[in-house]
Amino acid sequence: MKFKIVKIKNLSGPAAKIYSVVLEGEDGTLFANFLQQYRTTHPAAIKDIAHRLQMMGKKEGAREQYFKLKEGKLGDGVCALYDIPDKNLRLYCIRFGSVAIVLGGGGEKKVRAYQEDPILNKQAEIIKYVSQEIMKAQREKDIKLTANGELVGKLFFNDEENEDDE
Repeated sequence: MKFKIVKIKNLSGPAAKIYSVVLEGEDGTLFANFLQQYRTTHPAAIKDIAHRLQMMGKKEGAREQYFKLKEGKLGDGVCALYDIPDKNLRLYCIRFGSVAIVLGGGGEKKVRAYQEDPILNKQAEIIKYVSQEIMKAQREKDIKLTANGELVGKLFFNDEENEDDE
């Protein structure tokens, strides 16, 4: 899977940098597609999520209490952001402490576990894959997270060289 990570400038601020993922062949980010898909069916939930992301970026940072942690493997940072108070929507993301978030996609929470819903499962699997690739790039020193939350380095991921290994 080929993708790139882009900063969402209008949500990022001094407290946290907020990014999203653009899959090859797609026009928008996974986050923009999520907003577009649910803005008419869940307008209050979308407004709440967008407002909280803006607060995280500008003032509060990516505090743990905003997220459902441990949605992926141990240590991969994959978590879910949900709307308050109804918790109807899940937005999957990667949290890098309180200083940076990489937003993926998500969907409506209708089941106990995301694995039971094909839409939620697909979105969770995408962000888990992205996390795995970011961690590998960090180990190989191709990408770095600065103290203020900037992701710097190779933000375009092309896994063709990895396909022979699998």
